[in-house]
Amino acid sequence: MTIQQVMAQRQRLQRAAGLLALEHGAVGTTPDGLTVKGHANSIYEDAISQAEQAAASGAMLWVTAAELIADTYEQLIADMQKAGRP
Repeated sequence: MTIQQVMAQRQRLQRAAGLLALEHGAVGTTPDGLTVKGHANSIYEDAISQAEQAAASGAMLWVTAAELIADTYEQLIADMQKAGRP
């Protein structure tokens, strides 16, 4: 696992978290008390925490866990966008 791989997955998670928060904002499901930006930060921090937990438990490498989480977020975004189309 290289620092470049870690940074690439962090950036991917940050983009996916932002887009997911925007989708939630568009449909009115941003959690009470959070702005879209705050929600994006919350989603991102949760993703980082999940990846760290998976790596710490030995379940998988951090980069692999982050990649799977980003894949899931991106699928959620696509599903939300598809559902919002007429």
